[in-house]
Amino acid sequence: MNHRSRLLLAAILASGTLLGASALEASPAKNVILMVSDGASWGTWDMTSFYEYGAKGMQPYDSFPVKLGMTTYPLNFSTTPTNDPTPQISYDPAKAWDKTPTGDANLFAGYAFIKQNYTDSAAAGTALAAGIKTYNNAINYDNFGNPVPFITQHAKDMGKATGAISSVPFSHATPAAFGAQNASRNNYHAIAAQMINDGTLDVIMGGGNPLYDSNGLPRATPNYQWLSPTDWAALNDGTAGMTLIQTKADFEALANGTLTPTGRVMGLPQVFDTLQANRTEAVQGADPANPSGVAFNANVPTLETMTKGALNVLGNNPNGLFLMVEGGAVDWMAHANNTGRIIEEQMDFNKSVTAVVQWVESVSNWDDTLVLVLTDHGNGMPMGPDSDTIAFEGIENNGAGQLPGVRWHYGTHTNENTLMFAKGAGAEELLTMIVGVDPGLVDVLAFNDGRYIDNTMIFDAMKMSMGVAAQPVPVPAAALLFLSGLGLPAVALIRRHRQAA
Repeated sequence: MNHRSRLLLAAILASGTLLGASALEASPAKNVILMVSDGASWGTWDMTSFYEYGAKGMQPYDSFPVKLGMTTYPLNFSTTPTNDPTPQISYDPAKAWDKTPTGDANLFAGYAFIKQNYTDSAAAGTALAAGIKTYNNAINYDNFGNPVPFITQHAKDMGKATGAISSVPFSHATPAAFGAQNASRNNYHAIAAQMINDGTLDVIMGGGNPLYDSNGLPRATPNYQWLSPTDWAALNDGTAGMTLIQTKADFEALANGTLTPTGRVMGLPQVFDTLQANRTEAVQGADPANPSGVAFNANVPTLETMTKGALNVLGNNPNGLFLMVEGGAVDWMAHANNTGRIIEEQMDFNKSVTAVVQWVESVSNWDDTLVLVLTDHGNGMPMGPDSDTIAFEGIENNGAGQLPGVRWHYGTHTNENTLMFAKGAGAEELLTMIVGVDPGLVDVLAFNDGRYIDNTMIFDAMKMSMGVAAQPVPVPAAALLFLSGLGLPAVALIRRHRQAA
């Protein structure tokens, strides 16, 4: 905590209560849908829009009224609890966009900064689902090694139907954060068991089928990496209390409403890990119509189809729904620096967003539903082809249907200020949570007005939109004057104080 923050904290604690964050008027949302394009750096959104449309600004979320930056850094860079609540990592816009040449492999000072102290998907998922900063590796565990409640549990307590779906294994870090609690993201069997057996999730869909490989071909011997033989058997014999769906035809029937299972649903497509990203050309053959030039696995549904199916199941609950949709393989292809395949994955994610928007406007409405579209962190630093000499050069637009010009600068996650979009019931609450203004979002990315929030505030916004009361935080009149003198919204600083306390 810096000197300025200590002064702020002292002012807050110095005198009596005037106002708390819980005093903010919430806009009740019947439905909350969180859509996560995992590992989408700035260039990922752009390269896909260029390929699809030959221009930016034409995706469904581009017209959402709330567009903000979002920081994603973890509490620290440990992979185990340290029992220290003091934040060790932060984000500094001046350092993040520094164009000073470094004379080394980092090229520019800003590139070097955002390559450091990045979150993993577990800590980022926990921030979104539970509203806390924690160590990398944690699935809804705090830095003292204690489990913490998460948004899906709150939704379930309100009688809502709940779901988590992904284009990667269902027990992977991001979907796990919406259905489990574990000290380590790598405890896949324990995570899968909790997701399947605890009943917090009514719909689970994603990769992880032990009987198939990444090309959707049957295995001679099952691979139980993502769930245990015991849980696999329970899903098949019905003792898990879930309807198991595996075939592409059944997913499509679920999406078009001709298949209407009762009770909880587990969708495990006939593929091992990713729906499409890890397929091989040697098996599938070529298809020049796809951005990667490789034919798709023919026997698995799209993320769009899974999204429609999940909405059909969850939408039957009169109390509403909570659904998390993850384009998880966007991140996997960012790690691989694979331009064609990351575009394929982001296109499927974009179609899923379109499906959600259509569902809101045909089945629900924007007064009843909050939709959030975001990433959990950047990955790969894709920029323009000359970004080794032109700092932060944008992706090169080569026209619709043509691969854009891209230079990748990294092979893993980044600590960049990411992009988020929101529309519907309670979306405006995010505007009360601004923690700063990042000139680079405007000057370099031309993204809105540069205001940004922290990823933990997504949890707050979802809770508030559903009408779940925020933790009361006493704030004295003197502190409010002090806060206004800093030129930052009081609510954002209250939120910072509550997190640090």
